[in-house]
Amino acid sequence: MAIYGGPVRNLHFVVTAGAVAALVLVVASCSGGETGSTAPPSAPAQSAPAQSARSATPTASASQHALGVSPPATPTTTGRLRVVFRDALPVTYRADQAAPTAIGTEAPDGSVFAAFGSEQAGSVVAPAGSAVYVVDGDQPAQVAEHPTIPVTALAADDTYLYVGGSSQIVAYDRATGVRARTWNVAQPVRLMAASAGRLWAVLGGLTGGQVVEIKPGSRRMTTVGTDTANVTSVAAGPQGIYYVESGGATIVHISRDGTRQQAPTNQTVNLQLSGPAAIQAISVIGDQVLVVHNAGQGLDSSSQTYNASTLAGPLANAPGTAGSNHAISSLAGPVDLLSGENVTDSNKVGRYNLSTGRVTDAVTYPQDTKGLGPLLGPYPAVFVDPAKGPVYLDRIG
Repeated sequence: MAIYGGPVRNLHFVVTAGAVAALVLVVASCSGGETGSTAPPSAPAQSAPAQSARSATPTASASQHALGVSPPATPTTTGRLRVVFRDALPVTYRADQAAPTAIGTEAPDGSVFAAFGSEQAGSVVAPAGSAVYVVDGDQPAQVAEHPTIPVTALAADDTYLYVGGSSQIVAYDRATGVRARTWNVAQPVRLMAASAGRLWAVLGGLTGGQVVEIKPGSRRMTTVGTDTANVTSVAAGPQGIYYVESGGATIVHISRDGTRQQAPTNQTVNLQLSGPAAIQAISVIGDQVLVVHNAGQGLDSSSQTYNASTLAGPLANAPGTAGSNHAISSLAGPVDLLSGENVTDSNKVGRYNLSTGRVTDAVTYPQDTKGLGPLLGPYPAVFVDPAKGPVYLDRIG
C-alpha cells in the first residue's frame, strides 16, 4: 500500500533531457526476492496495471502502522549479504541508450524515494513534472508526486518528503501527499540531507553557494554556511551536518542549533592533480564521520574517519580504489558500494571495514551493469541499471 493520496497519473511518457533522451517510462511492479549473493543481469519483473497511490486511511501521522505499510525486513549484521527484495521501477531503456541517473533518498522507516534525470552543469536534474517514485517496504513502486519544479535533490524523514529544485524546497506530507510547506530559495538546490528533526540544503553551484538549515515545522530558513565551493557530498547524523571546505583543509560541523564548529583535516591535497573537491564528507557511521580523499584524478582513493563530536582526526586511514569508500551507516552495519571502470572487482555492495577499507560478504553484479547507486540506508538499498532496462531497486540484507 502506498502512502500518498490521489490516483497514479499517466506514466507513459518520454523524458527528453540530456543523457536520458527517449527514455520511455512504463508501469512495472516488483519481483520476488533473491537468495544468492550474485545478482542476475536483469531483474525479473512482472507487468502490472497502474495502481492507486491513495492510502486506505490517510492520517497526519507518518508511522508505518498508521500508513498501513510494514518496514523492510531487518538486515543481518553478520555473514554474507544478499538481495532480499527486488523491485523493478517504471523506468526502462534500450541496450544502446544511456541509463538514467537516480536521485534517491531513504526515510528512517525504510521507504525509498527516487526521481530520474540527467546531468546538467555538474548536477543531476529531473525535468519539472517528472515522477517521484516511492517503494514502501516490500511493496511495488508507486508514484508519490509529480513536482512542478525540476528536481535536483530529495530527502525524507518520518513525516515529510522534501523535494529540492531550481527555486524551491517543497515539503510533502507523507501520510496524505499534501504539499505541506514551500521555501523559496535564491539559488538552485544542489544537495539535501535530513536528520534529527532538521533539513539541510546546499544551494548554488560548485563555484560557491550557501548551506541553509530548516526546521520542518517552521517557515524559517537560516543560512549556516557560505563556504560550499566544490562541496559535492554532505554527511548528516544525530549531531548535525558535516562537509569539507574547498581545498580539503577544513572539516565543518553545523550542529542542530546552528552552531558552527571546524577543525583541520590534517590532509594535504594536490590541487593540480586532484582538484579542490578531492576530499568529501561521505557519511556519519556511529560516532565517526567518514571522509574520502580521491587522488590522481580519481584513480586512487583513501578514507579517513573523524570524531563526530570533536572533529579530531584522522582516527583511521584506510586504502581504497576509485569507485569505493562510498560507505553508509545501516542496520546491517557499515556498507560500501564498489562501481566503476577502474575498479578491478567492480559492481558490488558489501560490508565495509572502517579500519582496513576492505569490502567483504558482498552482493556481486554483472560486469555489464551500466550503473550502480546511489546506496541508501538505514535499510541497505541500491539502484541498479542493468545492461538494459528496467531500472530496479535492490534491498540488501
